[in-house]
Amino acid sequence: MGYVAVKAGENVIRRAEDLFEKRRLEGDEPQVSVEAIDEQFGRLVGQVTGEGGLYAPKLAARAIKQAQGDTAEASFLLRAYRSTLERFDETVVADPGDLFATRRVSPAYKDVPGGQILGATKDYTQRLLDFDFDEADPTAGWDLGDEDPASLRDVMELLREEGLVATPAPVEDDDPHDATREPVLFPAPRDAVLQELARGETGAVTALAYSALRGYGQVHPTLGEVRVGSLPVEIEHPYTGDPVEVTSVEVTEVESVVPVFAKRDDPQFAFGYGLVFGRNERKAIGMSILDASVQLDGDEPAEDAEFVLDTVDGIDSFGFIEHLKLPHYVTFGSILDRIRAIRARRGVDEPAAREATVGGTGSDRDDDPDGRRAAEPETRVSDDD
Repeated sequence: MGYVAVKAGENVIRRAEDLFEKRRLEGDEPQVSVEAIDEQFGRLVGQVTGEGGLYAPKLAARAIKQAQGDTAEASFLLRAYRSTLERFDETVVADPGDLFATRRVSPAYKDVPGGQILGATKDYTQRLLDFDFDEADPTAGWDLGDEDPASLRDVMELLREEGLVATPAPVEDDDPHDATREPVLFPAPRDAVLQELARGETGAVTALAYSALRGYGQVHPTLGEVRVGSLPVEIEHPYTGDPVEVTSVEVTEVESVVPVFAKRDDPQFAFGYGLVFGRNERKAIGMSILDASVQLDGDEPAEDAEFVLDTVDGIDSFGFIEHLKLPHYVTFGSILDRIRAIRARRGVDEPAAREATVGGTGSDRDDDPDGRRAAEPETRVSDDD
């Protein structure tokens, strides 16, 4: 099959773009600002920063506005912008134990060290459509003290100290895989798996994780804890070499205990881990399920690393699905020719099909009784295409 470049009038394409922008500007209400999106749609911004692979909330808010709320396209815009940036340094490996948690719940233990911190959530209330938004701050009258945050000990550490949960294999390579620069080859190392899952599309990660819970897998975990908070980011000082905190990022971290023995000769539970940018608990939980499933290396779809990683990347799926909207006149014409040739060889009479022309490819080949010419691929396309 030959390749034919897509051609169209430049003015037509520009007018289509103008119409797209017009949709964003329609209506009598004032335009929502990038700052408003950043401040009031934090979970949406967090999703785009995670899937875009770049922690830049204001840029993510701008991409959301430009994409008119399409998270996949906004993530694409952010990841494309990221590819133009220069990398001038690497951070010190972050320790999730340094997380300043604004929310921390442990479904595994009621009396977890450090206590349960519900934080901002509506998980425990009815989810009903509210027709009476109250714009006033309901916490304005709260008496907030200056109590220092409690130390939150990692729940999984407690279990590992008792030898109940398998310990992650130590990272032997000082230069971990960088999924933003190098393609992932299979079998993929766990650091590459975690990076790809962290950048995965939220819906895809959730759906594949759900498949494991629904019985297409062995993983039905108990969550050790779900934490949301601000994680310090440090770099080495260029002169002293000491770590220096330069910023912080909002992350969601999940560790899960999987009631499947990690090794036959050592009855320890398996585990899963998830950490994503922003507040996105659903994706972090799904990531921990897929991490645990992939480590089991079983036969189910969610346990196949290549299947999972090739499926969850929203930018890949976004591009491959959307490309179907582009002209496929030649390809489809070739398919029609083959079908007509087969029908002709089998003596199936189809007068209506013979008279029909699709995109100028109906052609006189349909008159060929044995279909030999019809089997040749179409290599020309008219200007009308």
